[in-house]
Amino acid sequence: MARTLLEMAAEIVRAQAGQVVMTPDEVARALTKTYEALKSVEAKEEEAAEEPEVEKEEVEGKASIQRNKVICLECGKEFRQLSKSHLGSHALTPKEYKEKHGIPPGQALIAKNLSAKRRKVAKEKGLGKKLVKARKKRVKS
Repeated sequence: MARTLLEMAAEIVRAQAGQVVMTPDEVARALTKTYEALKSVEAKEEEAAEEPEVEKEEVEGKASIQRNKVICLECGKEFRQLSKSHLGSHALTPKEYKEKHGIPPGQALIAKNLSAKRRKVAKEKGLGKKLVKARKKRVKS
């Protein structure tokens, strides 16, 4: 059975009066003050209950690949790159994950900033030209 605010205030003041000597006027003031404080707290709780909760936006597909992070659409965790081992913990391969969530097959599961850094390093080292040479060599053999 729920107790009223007045009952709770009386219990609080009774406990206080048991520890400190109080005059009848002090008891009355303490009871009034405690009741008002409890009433204020209750009003704030009701306001909080009435406010709609802000739900976290669900990210879908390609939108999960953001500037500084990639959000796993299975568990909601954030990474710089979704690895095969992490996807394996969800019993998925990268290909299955992309198909399941509508991500294009050629899209890397890596944050855009990290991808840009790797692209820059590859260009500086001339890896693209080396790859072309290696492919030409392989075709001739």
